[in-house]
Amino acid sequence: MKKAFSIVIAILLIFVFASCKMVANESATSAASPEAAAASPEPSVQLPNPVVEVDGSSDFAGLGFIITPYQTAKDVRYSIIGGTVAQIIFTLDGESYTYRAARTTEDISGVYETFDEPAQPFDLEGPDFTLNIVIQTINGGANGALAKWDYDGIQYSFYSPDPTDYDEMTDVLLPILYVDFPFVDCCG
Repeated sequence: MKKAFSIVIAILLIFVFASCKMVANESATSAASPEAAAASPEPSVQLPNPVVEVDGSSDFAGLGFIITPYQTAKDVRYSIIGGTVAQIIFTLDGESYTYRAARTTEDISGVYETFDEPAQPFDLEGPDFTLNIVIQTINGGANGALAKWDYDGIQYSFYSPDPTDYDEMTDVLLPILYVDFPFVDCCG
């Protein structure tokens, strides 16, 4: 009798463990399957995309400022990140650039590299203001460069991941600055 009872218990345990394994496998399969997720009655939570494409520089006016790309830039894309950061990505002479601005005190560049020391600053003077611009290269410029400055409570960054140096960065950046800032007032 004890043997029969032991055999019955063993068979029941085998069925219990086998059914548990089947339920676990079905749960894992349904979680990995997009069809099963779509059929699931539970609502799925999707995070909104923080980058919203816009048509042009005029769409940045609601942020309290406007930035523009280089006049002869190619493949220009405009967007607003998180409702606060204006971003323009463009190509010029085969090199890519990202120009950003936001009303903040935080770093908005999105560039997390080790920069060469020392940074190369320069001042650009307008009628009633001075822009203190700092250019930092990455690996001697072989891995790009970043320019940062602020004006009237707005942080700006200008970045290229392509090989560049101080002179090349200023050659692209200066024409943009002369459009985006009130230098016309100083020229009469």
